[in-house]
Amino acid sequence: MAAAAAGQQQVYLLPGNLLSPDNVVRKQAEETYENIPGQSKITFLLQAIRNTTAAEEARQMAAVLLRRLLSSAFDEVYPALPSDVQTAIKSELLMIIQMETQSSMRKK
Repeated sequence: MAAAAAGQQQVYLLPGNLLSPDNVVRKQAEETYENIPGQSKITFLLQAIRNTTAAEEARQMAAVLLRRLLSSAFDEVYPALPSDVQTAIKSELLMIIQMETQSSMRKK
């Protein structure tokens, strides 16, 4: 149970670590992100965007990464998802955009 909690915490820290000025931390975060399967990245990034306790920069990074993933690897990732998951992702994205109070975050 503790290992799962530590893994979840690392996932929440990942967007912020991708912005780190420390090359070692950033490089490790980049490697971790690249090793996450495409379909899992969508879930992870949506969770990071929803995490309102995270720093705004980290949430924005997650939004940018999600946009990049959906635009550059859409054909690889999205069609492989079950139709109910596709519908849930669409609904989640719409809800996040509607509920977001920061216009800069909505744009990303």
